Amino acid sequence: MIQETEFDITFLKAEDSENLYQLFKENKSIFQEYFPVTLSQNKTKAATAEYIAEKQKEECDKTEFTFAIHTKVHPEIAGLVILKEIDLENKEAEFAFCLSKRFQGRGWVAQAVSQIIDFAFVNHHISTFKIITHKSNLKSIAVAEQNGFKWIKTLEKEFKPAQEKACDMELYLLKK
Repeated sequence: MIQETEFDITFLKAEDSENLYQLFKENKSIFQEYFPVTLSQNKTKAATAEYIAEKQKEECDKTEFTFAIHTKVHPEIAGLVILKEIDLENKEAEFAFCLSKRFQGRGWVAQAVSQIIDFAFVNHHISTFKIITHKSNLKSIAVAEQNGFKWIKTLEKEFKPAQEKACDMELYLLKK
């Protein structure tokens, strides 16, 4: 039986520009700490249109896949799931994701990551997936664990949040 979801996952399209801009505008405070680069690339409507064009190019080049989580009831973008650091030769990639505070707690990111793992494995033969998160980010850890990722090690001074000292991050790994 196919599980029905309250959302769809699609590659970013030019017509997503307004909705993506709104996602970042409305969630600036929660995305600022651990999604600062993507947030900074979406400060204006024009910048968001450029961001989407770049993501479409990366999709064609198979260097990064950026998926939008679209709500079904009200057509808007609830979040992003990004498959980045793609290494097709070594068959590995890393996940990054963000979700609007209005849609948190529904399991959408965990479901989306599961679907994207299947997509990457079937279409691009990626068999090793990483999630790198801070130990305090319990929601990201839950996404990793719900999808069968295992904690591997602490990466010292792996990430530098905006205007803060570099912090240790936790590496979770899934091998298919």
